[in-house]
Amino acid sequence: MKRNSQILVIILFLLIPFGNCLICLDVAEEILPLKIGNEWIENICRYNSYGNVNCHKRITKVIADTLINSEKFYILEVSDSTGKVISRKYFTNKSDGLYSIDKNKQVMILKYPVQSGEIFIGMTDTVKVDSLDVTVQLSGNNYKCIRYSVERNYNVSFKMYIYCSPGIGRILYEIYGIKDGKEELKEKWELLEYKLK
Repeated sequence: MKRNSQILVIILFLLIPFGNCLICLDVAEEILPLKIGNEWIENICRYNSYGNVNCHKRITKVIADTLINSEKFYILEVSDSTGKVISRKYFTNKSDGLYSIDKNKQVMILKYPVQSGEIFIGMTDTVKVDSLDVTVQLSGNNYKCIRYSVERNYNVSFKMYIYCSPGIGRILYEIYGIKDGKEELKEKWELLEYKLK
């Protein structure tokens, strides 16, 4: 019996070498990879009721990190296609999801890892996990995404869908107006390209 235990330990040791493993527990990637130099370029289109479409590019880049209450946060700078800075925000990944600082308070932006059907409270809204396996095709690429749906708690006339690919970030974001029970596309954000360090 003792010999069998020793053989089992040796086999497991050989299957799980340092640094890599052939048999591993699933290690979840971050929903938004935060590393200085990471960058995402999105195309944002807004649609009005007259059929007009207004599109522009938006660039989000991780420019630095900082300590807030002894926790490491990353500074994400958002700029337009000319390089004009629009905003800077602070984010961190924790074991249960992506957090941001809002009014000196940490708030969950997206829960991750998640299960299908799970519901949680985001910054101000109720968020539901619709699916863990949605394929989004953009710019000739296929992304395996989690689809989150957001309902405005204070304004039920809007519905939002966020498609995120763990290890890459947000792939697609859609905002729909709801009128007479029908959804009408008002805004769409599509990932054009990204660079990860």
